[in-house]
Amino acid sequence: IESHVLQAFVTEGLKPCIDHVVTFGMGHFYISQSDKGGLVFGGDLDFYASYAARGNLPMQEHVMEAAMTLMPMIGKARVLRSWGGIMDMSPDGSPIIDRTGIDGLYLNCGWCYGGFKAVPGSGFSFAHLIAQDRHHDPAARFRLDRFSTGRGIMDEEGTGAQHNLH
Repeated sequence: IESHVLQAFVTEGLKPCIDHVVTFGMGHFYISQSDKGGLVFGGDLDFYASYAARGNLPMQEHVMEAAMTLMPMIGKARVLRSWGGIMDMSPDGSPIIDRTGIDGLYLNCGWCYGGFKAVPGSGFSFAHLIAQDRHHDPAARFRLDRFSTGRGIMDEEGTGAQHNLH
């Protein structure tokens, strides 16, 4: 697992203009409008491993460029604040939900970009694993040993923590 910073931004409150989440995968950009009216948006990871809970200017510029390219109306909104969240990135871009070789130690990590959206399902599967000491069927492929055996590597984007592939 590598930890990378993912920056997010919020603007001043605006009249309702976006009633859903807009994502652009190729540009790693997303935006939605909060209940208070602020536009909440972000983009790419910082391209180096870090535990810093702050962003950097080059990535801020990159995200702002993506915002302006996709939604020029954003240029009139004032950004009130930004922050950096730590993303735990797995090598294949898929999570790990598994027990370890240490009795009583379980892992639920490596969610890359999607952890906050997957919390309900992952919590259910994780609780099942801990309570019954066997994998919940929907999460059975998220084993830790897939990296050492090569079996079960997730057939997805596969960019994970390899920043040069993003």
